[in-house]
Amino acid sequence: MNFGAVIVTYNRIDYLKESIECYTNQSLKPHRIVVVDNCSTDGTVEFLKNWKAKDAGVEKEVIFLSENQGGSGGFYAGLKHIQEFDDIDWIWVADDDAFPDLNAFKNADIFINEHKNDIDEISAICGVCSYDGRISNFQRFRLKKTMFGIQDMSIPQRWYKNNQGFDIDMYSFVGTIMKRDNLLKAGLPRKDFFIYHDDVEHALRMRKTGRIVCTTSIKIKHKDNVASRTDVSWRDYYATRNVVVMFLNHFDKWSLFWRIIRRRLAAILSFRYIKWKVVNDAIKDGKKGNMGIHPVYKPGWKV
Repeated sequence: MNFGAVIVTYNRIDYLKESIECYTNQSLKPHRIVVVDNCSTDGTVEFLKNWKAKDAGVEKEVIFLSENQGGSGGFYAGLKHIQEFDDIDWIWVADDDAFPDLNAFKNADIFINEHKNDIDEISAICGVCSYDGRISNFQRFRLKKTMFGIQDMSIPQRWYKNNQGFDIDMYSFVGTIMKRDNLLKAGLPRKDFFIYHDDVEHALRMRKTGRIVCTTSIKIKHKDNVASRTDVSWRDYYATRNVVVMFLNHFDKWSLFWRIIRRRLAAILSFRYIKWKVVNDAIKDGKKGNMGIHPVYKPGWKV
């Protein structure tokens, strides 16, 4: 059983150095590591060139993008490249701020071997993400039908005590291991999302090709950079637009209606007109299918 790994990085060289060590020091090393650099300017390019030249007992690939294509573009490029290698059976994906336990790949291999009887039914295996010693409950989700349409529900903490694993419907690209055969069926992540929700949208497609299982035997420490914000950011645009596109393509109109209501209500309760404008522009573009980088709400945009 051969594992590959795709790591996407952008201007976080210290995180990247620590992260890469977690992969090259695994008790069961991945067969191939692909690092995608999103046009970093902090010395990452030089570091990766030196890293690639050193022997670490694994095959190494580095993809240098000519411009920052966001997390979506980075994972698209990395997965597009690694899926061409037919000697890879399972593909791990993560950002540069994710640090797998040194037995993560060994435990993944054990899990696969222990589930030989039903492994053909499984499209992806997810580990458990933790931040500052606490389980990150927004990395794995299940879907539930409610009076307000389809809703994504975080996993109850008690479920993580089940070492045998449990089924989920959506994942983040933090310590998720995709079966290559199912990736080829589901297709690549949507690079036109630029950032946010490209992973959960992709999970919905992977879920159609097989079960997605989360197991507590695979552990990942995540430098969680998602914080509760009251300011207005360019990120609000992509977080909203991409949710609209995802619900429009995968769920019914009733579910989409209530998701839009939730987004607009949150903007209203912020008591800031600019927040409302950003969210409203995002909803309109999502409905129209206007994707990619917005001409106004580019990375770094501020009020």
